[in-house]
Amino acid sequence: MTKHVTTIVAVLMLAGAQAAPAQKNDAPSLSGTWNMGLQGGHVIPVALVLKQEDATLTGTIAMPTQTIGQTVEVRLTGETTKGSITLSGIVENAKESTTITIKGALNEEGIIEGTVAVGSHELPYTAERLKERK
Repeated sequence: MTKHVTTIVAVLMLAGAQAAPAQKNDAPSLSGTWNMGLQGGHVIPVALVLKQEDATLTGTIAMPTQTIGQTVEVRLTGETTKGSITLSGIVENAKESTTITIKGALNEEGIIEGTVAVGSHELPYTAERLKERK
């Protein structure tokens, strides 16, 4: 009987050891579509799509252009560490090479707050994740 108890305990310990890595990262995934509001003279709505794999972030941002109603999609790459994010990308086909840098942090309410730097201009923003449709 002792042999069976030892075997059961060993199996339970092994099962617990295999489940532990799934809880390694307590921070929620940032993957999804975010409604970003850039704070300029008024709020500028911007679509931000992120994909997270471990600490690596990739995605796109639909930045408004000087032509009303038009946007340019910029590919982003970066990383996340303990809820903080850093992303950057280059506006392609622009007259001058323009870099976009996004920095921010996920707060307790699930909102990302930070700044977006476009060239030498820096704007604060907040971003809320859009709910997925079922």
